[in-house]
Amino acid sequence: MSPAASEFVGSWRTALRIARRASWRHRRRSGLVLLMLFLPAFAATVLVVSWANLSGTSAQEITFGMGRADLIVEADDLAAVRATLPAGSRTAPLVQGHTVVHGPAGLRAREYEATDLTDPINRGRYVLRAGRAPDGTAEAAVTRFLAAELGVGLGSQIEAGMPQRRLTVVAVVDWSRSLRQAGLLVPAEAPLSGARPQLMVEFPAGQSWSPPDPGTVAGLGWRDRRGMELTAAERAVEVAAALLVASFAGAQVVLLSGAAFMVGARRQRRELALVAAAGATARQLRRIVLAGGLLLGGVAAAAGAVLGLVTFASARPVIELIANHPLIDVSVPVWSVVAVAAVTAMAGMLAAWLPARTAGRRPVRADLGGQRSRSRADLLSLGGGLVLLAAGTGLLLWSGNPEGRPEALALGGVAELLGVVACAPALVRAAGRLAAALPLSGRLALRHAARYRLRTAAAMAAVAAAIAGSAALAVVAAARGDTAPARLAARPGQVLLPAEAADLLGQDGLRRLAATLPARDIVVLANATNVAVPIENPSDERVDPATLASLEQRGVAIGGAETIRLITGRAATTAELATLANAGAVVFNDTLIAGDHVTLAVNTHPAAPLPAVLAARGEYFVDLPGLVVTAATAQRLGLTVARGTAIVDTHRPPTAAELAAANDVLLRSQVNAAHPPAEPITVAAVPAGADSGRTTTMFYLLAAVSAMVTLVASTVAAGLSATELHGDLATMAAVGATPRIRRKIIKAQALLIVGPGALLGVLAGLGTAAGFIGYSTETHWQTPWSALLLITTAPPALAALIAGFPTRSGLPLTRRTT
Repeated sequence: MSPAASEFVGSWRTALRIARRASWRHRRRSGLVLLMLFLPAFAATVLVVSWANLSGTSAQEITFGMGRADLIVEADDLAAVRATLPAGSRTAPLVQGHTVVHGPAGLRAREYEATDLTDPINRGRYVLRAGRAPDGTAEAAVTRFLAAELGVGLGSQIEAGMPQRRLTVVAVVDWSRSLRQAGLLVPAEAPLSGARPQLMVEFPAGQSWSPPDPGTVAGLGWRDRRGMELTAAERAVEVAAALLVASFAGAQVVLLSGAAFMVGARRQRRELALVAAAGATARQLRRIVLAGGLLLGGVAAAAGAVLGLVTFASARPVIELIANHPLIDVSVPVWSVVAVAAVTAMAGMLAAWLPARTAGRRPVRADLGGQRSRSRADLLSLGGGLVLLAAGTGLLLWSGNPEGRPEALALGGVAELLGVVACAPALVRAAGRLAAALPLSGRLALRHAARYRLRTAAAMAAVAAAIAGSAALAVVAAARGDTAPARLAARPGQVLLPAEAADLLGQDGLRRLAATLPARDIVVLANATNVAVPIENPSDERVDPATLASLEQRGVAIGGAETIRLITGRAATTAELATLANAGAVVFNDTLIAGDHVTLAVNTHPAAPLPAVLAARGEYFVDLPGLVVTAATAQRLGLTVARGTAIVDTHRPPTAAELAAANDVLLRSQVNAAHPPAEPITVAAVPAGADSGRTTTMFYLLAAVSAMVTLVASTVAAGLSATELHGDLATMAAVGATPRIRRKIIKAQALLIVGPGALLGVLAGLGTAAGFIGYSTETHWQTPWSALLLITTAPPALAALIAGFPTRSGLPLTRRTT
C-alpha cells in the first residue's frame, strides 16, 4: 500500500474511532441525531416496500380488477365473440351485477360476481380467507365486509338473489380491488340476477385481439388491459409527484440531521481543539466530523431498514386495511431498500459537511478557551437564501403548468425550501432586537437564540423542513378532494326514482317510501315527449361544465306550483303562477328564454312564442325539466305527455339510515313483483359534493409519515436546543432560579424555535404545492385553512409541552466551557 493510501486509511480509521467514542460520550445528543436520521430511513423503507407490493405500477391496479385476463368482453352473443379470439386463448365466464340480500336491517342491494374462484385466470382478483370455492346453486362466498355486516360465518345460511333463494356460506373472501366491498361470489352457472354475462380472456404470449365490427355482434363492449394503463399525461403527473416527494424528502433528511450536527457542533469544538493541539491537521479534523456523520448515518440506515421491514411484515393487516388492497405475492425490493439505506448514510455525511468545513478554521486557543466567534455568516446566508427563493419561485412558475417539466418542478420545490431555510439566521438576528420587550423567560430565551443564531437557525431549519412537507400535502389533498360538482342531477338532497321503480311501488308504495325520508313533497314528473326547446342564449364557454349542464336541462314538464318548488327550492311567486295561468311558461334554464318569451318546436314545427318568466338563473340540473307549462297549455299545443321520474323533495339531506329504510321499501316491491327488473333498482340522495376519487393509498401513507416526522422533528429540535441551554440553566440555578423559571425558559425557547420554523415551513410548502397543482390538470386550488392552522399551531404547542416537562428540581452540575 502506498504511503498516501496508508495515510488515508489510517486517518479514517482513527477518525471513526474518535467519532465512535465521542458519540458514546455524548449519548443524548447522539441519540437525537440518530432519531433524526432513523425516522426518515424507517418511514422510507416502509413506503418503498408498500409501494412495490401495492401500487407501484399501474399493472398491479389492473390485476386487482382483471386478474390474469387480457380482455373482458360482453355481448349478446358471446359465442360469436369466441370465434374471433386468437387460437389458444383461455376463457372463463363472468357475471358482475347487483342483487338483493336479506340482512338483519332489511333488504339491501349488494354487488355480486358469478365466476369460478379456482380458475387461474382469476388469480389476483380474489383472496380466499377461509373455506373453499362455492359449488352449485345453493352455495356462496361472502366478502369479509359483508360477513361482518350480516353477522355470518362459514356454514351460515343467507337469503339473496332475484328472486330470493337460500344459500350456504362456504367461503369468506376479499375482492382485491377493494377490501371494503360488501359482496357475494357464486359459481358461474348460478347468477343471482339478470346481469349480462361476460367473458374473461387470456391471450397466448405475443397474441392480440382484433374486435369484430360492432354491427355484426349486438351489445359488444370490452375492457382491454392495455387500454386501462396510464396515459402519457397521467404518467407525467406521477413522475412529477415522485420526483417532488423524493427530492423534498431528501432535502428534509439533510436539513433535519444537519440541524442536529450544527446544534451539537459547539460541544465538539473543544474536543477537536484538543486533537488539533496534539498535531492533527485541518483535513484530519474534517474527517473526524465527517466520520461522526457517516457512523451515525450508517447505524440509522441499518436500523431503519431492518425495523422498516419488520414493521411491514408485522403490520400487514393494518397496511392492507389502509391500502384497501390485499398483499399478494409479497416481495422485498432489495435494491430500493439498499438505496434508502445508502441515501441515509450519505445524508449523515452531507449533514456533517458544514460543521466539518469549519472544524479546522478556528484558532485552537479560541476553541480551548470557549470564545465565541463574531460570524457574519447569517448575512451571507440571507443573500444566498434570497437568490434561492427567487430561483425556486421562477422554476415553479415556469414548470407549474401542464406543459412544464417535472425535473424543474422538483428542483424549484427544493430550491424554495432551501431558500426559506437560508433566511432563518438573519430572521433570528433581527428577532433578537425584540428581546427587551419580552418577559424574563422570553427575553433570556430570545437572547440566547440570537447569541447562537446559526445553531438556532439550524433547529428552525429542521422544523421548517418537516412542516413544509405536511403543508404541501395538506394543500394538495384539498385540491384533490371533494369539489362541488358542476353537473348536478337535481337539487342536493333530493331523491330520484326512475319511472320503472315508481310504477312498481304505486301510489301507496310511494307514500311509504316518502315516509322513511325527510320528505317535503313527492312529485311525479309529467314530461312532454314531442317537443324541443332551442337555445336562445348560447354561452361562449363551450368547455365549461355548467354550460354543458345547461345544454342538457331542456325538457318540458307539465305541472304547476309543485314543480316550481321542486326545481327552485322555494314557493312559486305570484308572477310565476300568473304566467302559468295565462298559458305561459316558467323557465328554469336561462339559456332557453329570450326576453319575456320562449319558443317551442312541437313535432319539429316551431310553435308560436309563449310568454315566459325566468325563475332561476345560473342553476342547472340535468335530470330536471328546463321549463314547465300547465296541462291546459300542453293540450292546446298538442304535446304528448308521458310519466317521468318520481322525485322526493326533502327539506334536508337524508341520513344513511333513512336511505337504507327507503331502499328496503323499494327492494321489497321488486322482489315481490310478478315481473321484477333484471337488477335491483335503488335510490340515493343527490350529493352536495363529489369525491374526486384521485386520493391514493400512497398519498395517505405519505401524509401519515409527514405528520409523524413533523411532530418528532419539532420536539427533537427543541430538545437539542434545550441541551445547549444546560450551562446557562446551571448558572441560573446556582443564583437561585427555581425549576419553574427554568422550565419557562426552556418552553419559551421551544416556542421561539418551533413557532417561526412552522411559519417558514408553511411558506415553503405552499409554493411547492402551488407548482404541483398548476402542473396537474386534475387539481384545483383550495386553501385548507383548518389543516394549515393545525399544522402551524400543534407542533409548537407539543414541543413546548415536552421540552419543559423533564426539568429537574435539583441543582444541575456542569462545567462551563463558554
